[in-house]
Amino acid sequence: TTTAALAAAPFTSLLAQGIPPAVLRRIGITTVCFRENFPASLKLYGVKGKGGDMTLLTAPKFIADNLGLHNVEVWNAQFSETTLDYCKKVKAAADAAGSKIINIQIDLPNDNLSDPDPAKRADTLKTLKEWIDRAQAVGATSVRANTGAGPANGWDVKRTAEGFRQLSAYGKPKGVMILIENHIGYSADIDKVVQLVKEVNDPNVRCICDWGNSPANGTLQDKINALSKMFPYTHLCSAKKLDFDDSNKHSSYDIVPIVKEIGRAHV
Repeated sequence: TTTAALAAAPFTSLLAQGIPPAVLRRIGITTVCFRENFPASLKLYGVKGKGGDMTLLTAPKFIADNLGLHNVEVWNAQFSETTLDYCKKVKAAADAAGSKIINIQIDLPNDNLSDPDPAKRADTLKTLKEWIDRAQAVGATSVRANTGAGPANGWDVKRTAEGFRQLSAYGKPKGVMILIENHIGYSADIDKVVQLVKEVNDPNVRCICDWGNSPANGTLQDKINALSKMFPYTHLCSAKKLDFDDSNKHSSYDIVPIVKEIGRAHV
């Protein structure tokens, strides 16, 4: 329904609603939101639907034309090719739309920077460094890397932090920041995310604060209390909204207090 809604409410109507251009310049959108519009091969990632013909070469213009947004986050699963030449074409497509690729979300089948096996961690680092190269080529200034998973009693923050330090050392000369999100595996626990960022202790390793991920239960204040632990280290916010009532109000939880808390943390 996203595509149909956008077709009915192009960028000109957003301006008519009084959204200031300066506000639009501060926000962006991820192509993950349009995953059902990309080819059906994405079913490998659990994407449902028949699939469409959107690509990373067409998405920036579509987003600019329909939403007036020019900050675009992309997903590694949506790269038709992984060559640096293709990545440069993606950057050129964004440039042509007056836009920029700001971040790559990286989800790999077997990545695990927390694996106790040094060889497996080394394989993960090798692959993630290749994605940092691609991030540089598309013009992105950050990538989101996962922590990996394991048994609850297997969390070793120093082991995981060493992997993120190596990623940061590789990405820093290329202008690519490394981001940790409250997402999956060990990082589903916000306390572990904060512990990890503190352990790495590198300004080139920051957080993505995802409102829609952990903690999923509890009151709005419980959510704010948990998310606020990340706010001092937050570089990007994944501002998810899913369930709406007839007046277009987000019915799952009120986002305004979250926005205010983030604002206070960054004043």
